[in-house]
Amino acid sequence: MKRFSTLYLVSSLLTLSLSHAAVPFQLTDSSPGSAEFRERFLGNYGMLSELEPSVSVQDKPLFVRVEPFLRNNPQQAIQVLESALNNESSPAFRFLLGSLYYQTSRYGQAEQNLRMAVKAFPSFRRAYRTLGLIYVQNNRYPEAITAWLKVISLGGGDAQSYGLLGYAYLTEGKYQSALSAYQMARMFKPDSVDFRRGEAQSLLETGQYRQAAALFEELIAEQPTVPDTWLLQANTFLQLERYDEAIANLEVVHSMGAGSRDSRFLLGNLYLRAENYRPALQAYQAGLSQPGELNVTSALKPLDYLIGRGLIAESRVYLQDLQQRLPATLTPEQQDQLALAEAQIERRSDDSAAAMAVLKPLVERNPLQGEALLLIAELELEAEHYEEAVFYLQRAQSLPEHKVDALVALGRLEVARDDFAAALKHLRAAQEIEARTGVARYIRSIEQAL
Repeated sequence: MKRFSTLYLVSSLLTLSLSHAAVPFQLTDSSPGSAEFRERFLGNYGMLSELEPSVSVQDKPLFVRVEPFLRNNPQQAIQVLESALNNESSPAFRFLLGSLYYQTSRYGQAEQNLRMAVKAFPSFRRAYRTLGLIYVQNNRYPEAITAWLKVISLGGGDAQSYGLLGYAYLTEGKYQSALSAYQMARMFKPDSVDFRRGEAQSLLETGQYRQAAALFEELIAEQPTVPDTWLLQANTFLQLERYDEAIANLEVVHSMGAGSRDSRFLLGNLYLRAENYRPALQAYQAGLSQPGELNVTSALKPLDYLIGRGLIAESRVYLQDLQQRLPATLTPEQQDQLALAEAQIERRSDDSAAAMAVLKPLVERNPLQGEALLLIAELELEAEHYEEAVFYLQRAQSLPEHKVDALVALGRLEVARDDFAAALKHLRAAQEIEARTGVARYIRSIEQAL
């Protein structure tokens, strides 16, 4: 019987939670497009003399001309600046033009002008800030990290800079750095949903599960209809081995009509682990019925688990559902897995003939299918067809990954034929390759019987 892997449970939900998008979560109250930050940006067109290039007396008339259009007619402001600027113009106007292009979502031209501004004036903090916004909004996170670090080094550490730095670090998988940035962001804006979620997710990724669970609980209490928060908290419960709570979270997600095929398979795994077999099967079936292309390899795992638990009736039901949803073309490996599962179900149902009817074509198609060779040998041994069993075991023995199992099976076969010396030879050879406690006990019992 195959062991049910708790490690699989944990890793499968992490994949589920974090791979649905290129970013860890969608920004809300810290988004560059939010009303608060937009208003702040529109108020960003003045001059900060201590950190920014000066505007000469000759340049001031241009600012007077463009200023009336900055808020309400940015396109007109762009036209005024484009017609007036040259290589000798103040970097302040390059910043202004880049900011206007950013305001109108023309990010390439915005970046070009802002880079010209910081090249001419390397401590131009607001230009770096706007570059940081551009990079976040265009999923250019390594460049965003560089820009926000520059903003902070120039004295611009605030909720926005630390928050978006944390978001960029989180997206890049730099979780400890993300955690530090989010904790700094919350010094300025402690109740931000984005900052708390980012901190909680960073805590989860850095193994601080209790703290992560508590922060996710806080977010759930405030926004109970956000499925991803329930999913991420389920992650922490899995890591803390609080499996019943993970089940409850997944059930809530599914009751919202959210989740995925993988989340339902995971729920089935958790119910199976708890020996709650009926809801396990129901969760697996719900996973199969989800829309979208079926990942056959993932869909075969519940079948393997059900068979491993000896749940033959449930395995047969799941197999029937699975067969109705399989794509027209399977890989050879998937065909083998499906045939092996069907054969194991028939064998556990005491229908050796049906199992053989599946296995024989399998080994004809794939003579190196070691699991099938071992299973055929086992059926032949049960029928006391010793020579046939030896034939298949010798074939399996030639396959390195199945050699130990084949030698152990040969030892059992020789015991059945009362040839204990031959049995010990095979079993000792198996132990030399891979020591197994059960085989050691079997050897001792044979030696004591001699």
